[in-house]
Amino acid sequence: MDTCSHCSEVLTSPLACGGCESLFPVDGPLSPFEVFGISPAARIDSSTLRKRLLELQRLMHPDFHGGAGTKLQDIAEHNTAELNAAFEFLRDEAKRASFLVQHLGGPSGSEERQMPQAFLMEVMEWNEALEELRGKGPRDPEVGEALTEFRAQLNLERARLLEATLDALEEELGRDLHSKETLTTLRRDLNAIRYIDRALSEVASITLAAEVAGQST
Repeated sequence: MDTCSHCSEVLTSPLACGGCESLFPVDGPLSPFEVFGISPAARIDSSTLRKRLLELQRLMHPDFHGGAGTKLQDIAEHNTAELNAAFEFLRDEAKRASFLVQHLGGPSGSEERQMPQAFLMEVMEWNEALEELRGKGPRDPEVGEALTEFRAQLNLERARLLEATLDALEEELGRDLHSKETLTTLRRDLNAIRYIDRALSEVASITLAAEVAGQST
């Protein structure tokens, strides 16, 4: 961790010093983990992350530097925006896992587009289920119950995949050498999670249409 150029304290974040409360302009791209001054990790306690956010917000918030000049105000606003964006990223387990796969030398989502072979049969079944739900029409009385069951199935599979992915990433982070094969497998699992997220969005859209249709009758 770097030290503050003003007071020599260890920096809380590359964007701010917790000792003398100095702010620093962003010098090049920073990862969300770097913004928060924490080591890359697959699992982050949500309460610990929020506590860290509040500590850094107090140091960086433009209102805290209200008496400073325009330049420092601009830095405060920019750093606060960087901090908030990093928080939203880190609290999303799937985005965090995707970053870590690349961080460890694995493929990006654009480099590896496949999903697990065993998952493809489920995808075909889910696509058929979505097509059937679209065809029923929003006023069909069976739609509501079918949507509830389908959403529960998707969420259960998403949770299973994500839990396994985070466990595997924790193991990879603890190794000196990382397995390309394992990281590619994890990317495929994350692609499956992305598919589930799209399916859940489609379910939400059909649900909304059914609710609107129910209100209009």
